[in-house]
Amino acid sequence: MAEGRPDPVSLLFRYLLDERRRTLFPRGARVLEIGADRDAGDGTFDAAWAGPGVLDGAEPRRLAGWLAGALRPGAPLLLCVRNPRPLPALVMRALTGAGDWRSRSAARATDGAAPPSPREVREAFGPAFSWHGGFALGLLLPAPEASGWAAESPQLFGLLAAAEGRLRRWPVLRGLGTFAALEGMRA
Repeated sequence: MAEGRPDPVSLLFRYLLDERRRTLFPRGARVLEIGADRDAGDGTFDAAWAGPGVLDGAEPRRLAGWLAGALRPGAPLLLCVRNPRPLPALVMRALTGAGDWRSRSAARATDGAAPPSPREVREAFGPAFSWHGGFALGLLLPAPEASGWAAESPQLFGLLAAAEGRLRRWPVLRGLGTFAALEGMRA
């Protein structure tokens, strides 16, 4: 795979989030992209979203307070949060004994800088936000940083992506993806 090009798993995750944003966010909405390099400007926004990995270093309570002021009441919210125990890492550990049962980011938490879990985000956002759904990303596919094989094995990648597409919204499996996409609304 060429250096600097996104891997197929990253592209798939981005596509799925873009598709969900198209249906979740109102047409013509002023959307805040959390973690974007560009200036967000002033005023309130009609919707907000954060892609995979953006919230890894975030402090949930601080983010919740900032978003509560930046979003108008009723504004939809789509946050992609890293799960602490994704299924691909659990399976790899069970089959090979190698690796850690936690995601790579969760394993780096020795200095207290673990990414917030979906539960921590929901709790920190408190009564200012309501949560009404979500889905898993990386339920069968590994995290983008561990998916170098995907470009060399497109058939296997396609098979796993199709199977994951059938399973990603099952409530029992939402918490086992590499990322959990949380759908909410500003109260």
